[in-house]
Amino acid sequence: METEGATVVLMAGLPASGKTTTADRLHIRLGGELIRSCDVYLALGIDLPAWVRRTRGFTVNLEAYDRVRDDAYREMWRRLEKALAAGSSFVIVDAVHGEPDKRASVYAICHAWRATPVLVHCRCDDPAEVTRRFRARSGREHEPPHEASDLSIFRDIARRWTDPTGDRLPDGGSPTLINYDTHTGVLGARDGPGAQYVERVLMSIGGTSDRGGWVPNQSEPWPAG
Repeated sequence: METEGATVVLMAGLPASGKTTTADRLHIRLGGELIRSCDVYLALGIDLPAWVRRTRGFTVNLEAYDRVRDDAYREMWRRLEKALAAGSSFVIVDAVHGEPDKRASVYAICHAWRATPVLVHCRCDDPAEVTRRFRARSGREHEPPHEASDLSIFRDIARRWTDPTGDRLPDGGSPTLINYDTHTGVLGARDGPGAQYVERVLMSIGGTSDRGGWVPNQSEPWPAG
């Protein structure tokens, strides 16, 4: 059964940009289905700290890691399709989604199931803050949300990263894009195809609606981890 009107929130951003914390916050406040890459890695037996060692900080044997990484994305897409097939009206997919082809695969699934993708781009542009967040993960590498605890992971993903601003949907349009700077709290949106959850997503991230734009809610400071 196709899920007319479903909304798929596609998280995107570099490690330590606040994706998982934001995704968890949305899930707590809005419900729906939450698909996290860290949980998929755990289910597939992909040990990211072990891959840091095996690839010597992602400098050798990258092809082998890319294969298991692609397996994880395929499993996330399978779970997304399963959720939509089961009638879920709201699904959050939490992963880096740094490469255009990875995002395009989610857009294609949304198109096939007549769901509306909403891209939430989390970012932290302060190198010192990124370093602090990685340092806060030290010793917690085997907790799924904190598995990306080595800066070599950040560098590996940064080299693959392509900004999603120019993304196009299968029909040629642009997806709804929410930009969220998790360090400063600045929050903004670019309109795309209508989705019933867009305003609720903005509110749940921490903004308040105003005719002049979105004002970040500074009452919830960013966690140390």
